[in-house]
Amino acid sequence: MAGVVGEITPAKASAFVPEVWSKFVEAPRRKAQVLAATVDSRYESEMTSGDILHIRQYPNSAAKAKADNTIVVPDANQTDQQDVTVATYEYVALNIQSLTTVQSDIDYMRTFSETIAYGLNASVETALAALPDDLAANTVGTFGVELTMDDWESIWQKLQVALAPADNRFAWLSSAAISAIRKLETPISTDFTKSNVAALDNATIGKFMGFNIVESQYLEAPAAGQHDCFAGHRDQFGLIRQKRVTVEHTRSVENLADLVVGWHVYTTFEKEIVAEAAGAVAVDDGFGVWVKTV
Repeated sequence: MAGVVGEITPAKASAFVPEVWSKFVEAPRRKAQVLAATVDSRYESEMTSGDILHIRQYPNSAAKAKADNTIVVPDANQTDQQDVTVATYEYVALNIQSLTTVQSDIDYMRTFSETIAYGLNASVETALAALPDDLAANTVGTFGVELTMDDWESIWQKLQVALAPADNRFAWLSSAAISAIRKLETPISTDFTKSNVAALDNATIGKFMGFNIVESQYLEAPAAGQHDCFAGHRDQFGLIRQKRVTVEHTRSVENLADLVVGWHVYTTFEKEIVAEAAGAVAVDDGFGVWVKTV
């Protein structure tokens, strides 16, 4: 059969065949930002001005034996302080030319402004995730090796001996470390727990050994298959957001552009935990454990 003669192909009718840009814009993947909600932020209300916060510390008192006809000797306990400087000052900016705004078929400014808060909050999460390896004197586990029940008992025991409050305990874990918990069976068996019996169905662990399990993709990874994790009380690390993420917009007439800037001021820090000792202030990091694992 002879071919069709004079057929109007899409190429010949290209002026009538448009290219279509979808209104559904694919947003970039984003990590869950969860660490900031698990640390001590009580000092934020005090740091509305100034750049250095002084946290006062004092020791316990010790009982003395009183003998007849002896003079009472008052305690002369020495106080101390921890100084925290708020100095991290960051921004994210977008400068959008007016022609772009006019000719774009989507709200370009609104679409990209959403990335500002994410980028700034990511900086806070990254700074917090860098803190666990500061607890070098209090570690459990081996890099690249899954935690055992003995490891978890050791973590729990360290916090008990340090007199960490039983509430507000958190464990920052990598996805691999959480997966390792499910392999232990004990944390998900109805013979031992009621809260995690659906751990395999839902692929989650809610609470284990008194720790609220927090999965984070921001945790530092010294090498492939290794993560700096953390288990401890909320008070071990601090966060002061002196200026929370603020987004501002200004019109530049001379440049015919709109400048959008998001900025914040904050600091993260390892808190000095005052020991139970009497007579003089002694501090340590007993409310937290640096967990080396997968």
